[in-house]
Amino acid sequence: MKLHLLVILVLLITLSACSNTVNGTRYYQVAAPSAKPVEPAAIAALAIAPVRVASYLNGSGLVVQQSTVEFSIARQHLWTDSLEQQLQRQLAEYLLTSVPKLALLPQPTAQVALLRLDIDRFYADADGQAVVSGRYSISDEKRVQTQAFLYQVPLADAGYPAMVNALSQGWQQLLQDITLAVQQH
Repeated sequence: MKLHLLVILVLLITLSACSNTVNGTRYYQVAAPSAKPVEPAAIAALAIAPVRVASYLNGSGLVVQQSTVEFSIARQHLWTDSLEQQLQRQLAEYLLTSVPKLALLPQPTAQVALLRLDIDRFYADADGQAVVSGRYSISDEKRVQTQAFLYQVPLADAGYPAMVNALSQGWQQLLQDITLAVQQH
């Protein structure tokens, strides 16, 4: 009888240890933005260059700025896909939905405008702000329009889910601004 209890106890401890390891890791995705169709763009076609994200942001862990010079990268709070992949996919989907008559092409040509997006910051800071910053440019054979951006969204609560939600709000604001720039280019 004691042997059976001991075996059951060992099995429960083993299962508990395994479940804690699996349940300790959480995966996050930038919330998919909702787009509403807008007026047609001045340009008929657009190519999107691969979104570039600062290398320290493009790992699997979410990033928190601890001080002006110190960052930590989470080990158990991870992106579902690389940040570059998520943002690239959502940028294309958003533009297709919000500017339905705009043709998105895989490769730029001389007659097609090109959108470039560089993300330098995509993290929460020690003051409880989600920070999204960088620059984007829209260029064609006639001109280049470059715009720096900085969005700071207060976290509604403590924790990584609140961080991802606030980052998603900043991302949504950026997508709206890019859409407006595409319309006006």
